[in-house]
Amino acid sequence: MIIFEPVSPLFYDKGKIKMTGIILAGGKNKRIGQNKSFLKVGNRTIIERVVSTLSKIFNEIIIISNTPEPYRSFGLKIYSDMIPGKNSLGGIYTGLSVSSSQHNFFVACDMPFLNENLIKYMAESINDSDIVIPKTKKGYEPLHAIYSKSCIPFIKKQIDQNQLKIIDFFPYVTVKKIETGEIDICGPEHTAFLNLNTEQDLLDAQAISESLDKE
Repeated sequence: MIIFEPVSPLFYDKGKIKMTGIILAGGKNKRIGQNKSFLKVGNRTIIERVVSTLSKIFNEIIIISNTPEPYRSFGLKIYSDMIPGKNSLGGIYTGLSVSSSQHNFFVACDMPFLNENLIKYMAESINDSDIVIPKTKKGYEPLHAIYSKSCIPFIKKQIDQNQLKIIDFFPYVTVKKIETGEIDICGPEHTAFLNLNTEQDLLDAQAISESLDKE
């Protein structure tokens, strides 16, 4: 495992949610052909946008990546996968294992329009849940969700069986669904869940960014 410690403690201001924000940056970027984290949407890279939003909310931010060098400039802790080759489920397993928090917000590195209000609403909805996750007409958003350390043994069992679909372990834990109506209050366009996989996705993101700048 690779870990880089920050030179100085960042993002530990008072008044933030006592939870860890974890960025999954382990994708292979096959469809778009380059590291999606560093694509520019507007005048900032996507990873800059993600880190900026999470730093307003959480006391601790971690990046999970098997190619840590490009991310060192953020001064955050960076961990490589504890069990390589297990896709996003493996990234969640690593993040939960190394985090200092019981509950952790996970997000993919290619989501440029995170909604601060929605993330806070999700954090306030935990109660006794092991998972808090938005569910839209398209289904669950497992890479924009809160997971607790209680999920670790169930995730590990799936990994051992090489069953890598994230939602397959949900029946064994307590899941709080954030329904469409609740999401709409925070942002009816649901742009928070937009992730970039293709050149067309990037063009769509640029158009959204330009529209938001005009507002």
